[in-house]
Amino acid sequence: MMDDNVFFQDSVNMSQKLIELHKDTWSIAPYPLERHGYTRADSWLDQYKRIYKLFEQELK
Repeated sequence: MMDDNVFFQDSVNMSQKLIELHKDTWSIAPYPLERHGYTRADSWLDQYKRIYKLFEQELK
């Protein structure tokens, strides 16, 4: 929500459009305390856990 590159409202609008298009293979992971470049260790950890899970699901 603090991102000064990708505004949160743009993410909300994109999410709404995906819902309207009946897309079901998407997700969003907002990091409300981060700007565009992460600085918090917990944000990095969460991001890499999500990437790892995606790779495990899609590339096996």
